[in-house]
Amino acid sequence: MSDSMVRVGVVTTVLPRGGGPSGARPVAYFRRMAVRAAELGAELLVFSPEDVDWPARRVHAWVPADLDRPEGPWRRVWRPLPQALYENVFVHLAVRGYTRGLRAQARRNGIPVFNPVLPNKWQMFRWLRRTDLARYLPETHWLTAPAQAISYIRAWRTAFVKPVGGYGGTGVTRIEASRDGRFRVCADRLREGGAMRRRMTERVLAAWLARRARTPHLVQRGLALITLAGRKVDFRVVVCRGLGGKWRIVGVIPKRAPRDGVVTNLVAGGERLDLARGRALAAREGKVIPVADLEECALAIAKLISARRPSAGLLGFDLGVDDAGRVWFIEMNPKPSRLLLDSEMKRMAARLNAEFLVHLARTGRV
Repeated sequence: MSDSMVRVGVVTTVLPRGGGPSGARPVAYFRRMAVRAAELGAELLVFSPEDVDWPARRVHAWVPADLDRPEGPWRRVWRPLPQALYENVFVHLAVRGYTRGLRAQARRNGIPVFNPVLPNKWQMFRWLRRTDLARYLPETHWLTAPAQAISYIRAWRTAFVKPVGGYGGTGVTRIEASRDGRFRVCADRLREGGAMRRRMTERVLAAWLARRARTPHLVQRGLALITLAGRKVDFRVVVCRGLGGKWRIVGVIPKRAPRDGVVTNLVAGGERLDLARGRALAAREGKVIPVADLEECALAIAKLISARRPSAGLLGFDLGVDDAGRVWFIEMNPKPSRLLLDSEMKRMAARLNAEFLVHLARTGRV
């Protein structure tokens, strides 16, 4: 194996296990990436952050035993550092800093990593509202004084309070102003566990908001999102970059909240719908899912992000559509779950991820 060969790496904690008829090998997604990398004349390495020997500039990685047969058995070998990395560690580990050291070392060694560290919810809104993409943004403010937040809630009638750095719908709370002067406060996944459905007076709500304001939170205007069979729906739009760095749509996936649900996340009781089924359900109710508008919004925001973060290569956008058919930006997911993708979407995403890794390795863009 020539040391001059292009090598690209997947950093993960989901490593090959055991034997079986095919021998030890990684999950299908990484094998598909290896197939595409091999077609492009590159070798794909799979390893964890602990497998890298930075002083020696080498990594103890899993590679196909036969480069031309990535679907066959894999073996663990020492290889020189790859020229580009795909950081695919679970989000709950990444937010705790598990890959911070690896990213720092990659930066020192001039190795591009996708995705790079991307803006949080508040930073993303600040980026967008300075551009013509501000048209996609619901009114959003930093949560500071409870009295100010309550004035927004009374004016909007419905608001969402969200942690700036949260994921999986944890801590997202819907607050509705009632005609009797009280407030209905609902959450599907509290940080401390469980769900919440409570009615609060203004005094109790102010105390609750004050506690939330101790850590970074946003207060956002509630949107009258379309419903299907009485359940709120939003849309995950997944985009990837391939050869040449061009953004491509991988899929548009409707997500339906449970009845009276606050969020559509699967871990919070949400439901994934096939787009064709979603369109059929919408048509029965005289509604239209504006797929082209959703794709246009996602691609426009993705291009803005990659202009500022050139090694960004995989994004998931949660977008909403209101009763008038207008598209709204809800949030960006820098590590979109593959659980929402169907088999064809997974094949496409794996292919594009491999292409973008090879593109980064050959262009050397950090």
